[in-house]
Amino acid sequence: MVTLQNKDGSPLHPAVNYMCEKMPRREIDRRGFLRTIAWLGVSVSSARAFLELPTEAHAQPVKIGGRLRFACAIQEISDPALAAWTEGANLYRNCLEFLTEVDADNITHPYLAESWKPSPDLTVWEFKLRKGIRWSNGDAFTSEDVRFNVERWTSKNSKSSNRTAFAAISDFETIDTHTFRLHLNRPVASLPEQFYAYTCPILHRTFDDTGANWPKNPLGTGPFTMTDFRVGRHAIFRRREGYWGTPAFLDEIQYIDMGTDLAAQVAALAAGQADVLYRLTPSELDLLAKLPHAKLLEENSAQTLVLRMQVDQKPFDDIRVRRAIVLAADNQRMLSIAYRGMGIPGANHHVAPMHPEYFPVPPLKRDVAQARSLLAEAGYANGLDLTLTLGNTQGKWEQDTAQILQQNVAEAGIRIKLNVLPAAQYWPVWDKAPFALTAWAHRPLAIMTLDLAYRSGAAWNESHFSDAEFDRALDQALATLLPAERSKTMETVERRLQDSAVMVQPYFARNLAAASANVQGHRAHPSQYYRMDRVWLN
Repeated sequence: MVTLQNKDGSPLHPAVNYMCEKMPRREIDRRGFLRTIAWLGVSVSSARAFLELPTEAHAQPVKIGGRLRFACAIQEISDPALAAWTEGANLYRNCLEFLTEVDADNITHPYLAESWKPSPDLTVWEFKLRKGIRWSNGDAFTSEDVRFNVERWTSKNSKSSNRTAFAAISDFETIDTHTFRLHLNRPVASLPEQFYAYTCPILHRTFDDTGANWPKNPLGTGPFTMTDFRVGRHAIFRRREGYWGTPAFLDEIQYIDMGTDLAAQVAALAAGQADVLYRLTPSELDLLAKLPHAKLLEENSAQTLVLRMQVDQKPFDDIRVRRAIVLAADNQRMLSIAYRGMGIPGANHHVAPMHPEYFPVPPLKRDVAQARSLLAEAGYANGLDLTLTLGNTQGKWEQDTAQILQQNVAEAGIRIKLNVLPAAQYWPVWDKAPFALTAWAHRPLAIMTLDLAYRSGAAWNESHFSDAEFDRALDQALATLLPAERSKTMETVERRLQDSAVMVQPYFARNLAAASANVQGHRAHPSQYYRMDRVWLN
């Protein structure tokens, strides 16, 4: 086997040697090995060589040129750091790039950053940027562009969720035009993955000075140039000449808003009016199966629905009420009926078995009698009336799930009225309604989601959950590098959430999409993050 080392000959993080010793003894699997040493700044190509794995290559020759039509929602975008939905991020992903990339196998790769190296205690991270990158206006890409973004995200005036995600950054140190260090006030093992969050594209350092509206001034370092953007209609991207990396294979991508009816989108695929569909649900699978020239794209994912309760709002400020709802819920039934069983049941702690730090906390057993008893203790012997707000932002399976919960809890005397809003009306209130259903995207590490959603005072803490013990346990998990050790620290994290009955988190749903048979190089991604420069048409 080869010896792993940094390109500049500097020492690797001590954990790399530890991982290299574990791997031959099969004390860690290959994917876990690749994922972990990628965190530590070792290139995946070097890691594959260590494992004596063949390098990855295209199975067939790439064809250059052509126009691809991608059906998805075209919603308002101004500041990418404030984005609240993944679908829109796939538009600016063509022009804006990230420091790192997390692939469909949850493995982190260099992107704008050529390499990175953490200190042994994970409190200092040094990044080296690729040289020769230029913005679409001709400016050189440097450390100052990264400084602008990081300081903007972490500013006390920042309204971005990045303020929570990068709260540990205490100082940005510029070493030279292509090297910088991030100093943290606590250890964080997830920094490389966090840089690929959809709110973290690197904007030009003049973004605020030129109006802070990206579609009106779409500077980028990426492989495409945006030529037209019309909310509710389309967004058009052309291959950019002079791109620093491998040029895009396609000449043009047209993102077309075909409305929210996914069956109509399948019909458009059948009629040759679309080449790729961003999303499907199990409801459309029978239709798709009838199309001889279409293919289903699917991937296991930690995407999920959270039917969360705001713990500081009546009646949810009484944990007996929250526990009654959770105990009356039938998570397996919601998965089986609303999503045709295409996923994994949740255990009400928002950590999926596919996450490398998952600890197998057993799920709660449904107990309607106990739910009734808790309600009576809380003063609701005659039952309880509630309103659940939702927006079908990912499809009607959200409403189907809510209706099954409605039936479940009715057995315990809880009467739920569904307040179904159009998706565009739901997003402005998603974190304000006392009882609401929100779709949460997959993230490669559970600690990333938990840090955003349940830490005290976090930007996206829609349940208003605040628990000092949970926060301390999460800090410990964030400071633990090796997956097996981090899994042990996660037991307290998961149990605190589960015991606090913050939510019904019924299942983790498999990601489903579709494409025409002539679309090559496009695969499902657990986060639904799609780089289209690697896609071509036969």
